Amino acid sequence: MNNAMQLLQPYPFEKLRALLGGVTPNPEKRPVALSIGEPKHRSPDFVAKALADNLDQMAVYPTTLGIPALREAIAGWCSRRFGVPEEWMDPARNVLPVNGTREALFAFTQTVVNRGEDALVVSPNPFYQIYEGAAFLAGAKPHYLPCLDQNGFNPDFDAVSPDIWQRCQILFLCSPGNPTGALIPVETLKKLIALADQYDFVIAADECYSELYFDEQTPPPGLLSACVELGRKDFKRCVVFHSLSKRSNLPGLRSGFVAGDAEILKAFLLYRSYHGCAMPVQTQLASIAAWNDEAHVRANRDLY
Repeated sequence: MNNAMQLLQPYPFEKLRALLGGVTPNPEKRPVALSIGEPKHRSPDFVAKALADNLDQMAVYPTTLGIPALREAIAGWCSRRFGVPEEWMDPARNVLPVNGTREALFAFTQTVVNRGEDALVVSPNPFYQIYEGAAFLAGAKPHYLPCLDQNGFNPDFDAVSPDIWQRCQILFLCSPGNPTGALIPVETLKKLIALADQYDFVIAADECYSELYFDEQTPPPGLLSACVELGRKDFKRCVVFHSLSKRSNLPGLRSGFVAGDAEILKAFLLYRSYHGCAMPVQTQLASIAAWNDEAHVRANRDLY
């Protein structure tokens, strides 16, 4: 048995279920679930139709790289959403579809971390439990950056010592933050990219909540936005994670993508080829429909 398994905590939702096991909710009230962030709105009908219309693709083995049309749809969305010049985002090299970002965040950590006593994976606190578990099982130690009120519920990156940066192999970011909703400003992202260059670590930006916002004129910036402002057309040391779960009310589809540094994604593709987690073709075709449509995303924001 892998000794690192002993370091894993019970998954938070299992603990929460145990805590609430003997609680009977007031039948006159509608309970508010404070566990998993599951969308409450229905999935788009046109995506369900695209899935149903392509069920014959279950007879086909999917490739880990994904079909070109999906990678092109994702690259196009990155260009429209974050202003990435189309010539920067090569669908064949800078994009990789994943079965939701949960598995991707875990697998990415196994790809990138060079295990050792000094290896650190740095993340915000509170944090998505996958960051911690992935670090332990990759042979690294998690290092937590508290997200406190006095810093706008973002980590105080200026307080991180050079020793920690020197040992850091992956810096996980979550913006908009879960559970606080805090945004990391573009200027801060640009400073973090400079630190990644100085200390040679990878920035993994978990941006799964990026499409839930109030002001249609000012969508949240992301790591790709910072790359654009810096003219960093190779996205070196920068990788973003996005999902259809919250954006399109499709958590059961298990569809998302990673995008960024082509050399890192080349290694990630190799890992995934052995990991055996290719997205079914019918899911890919339904995902294309979702990434190519913004009307349902705006309608979803209006409901919130």
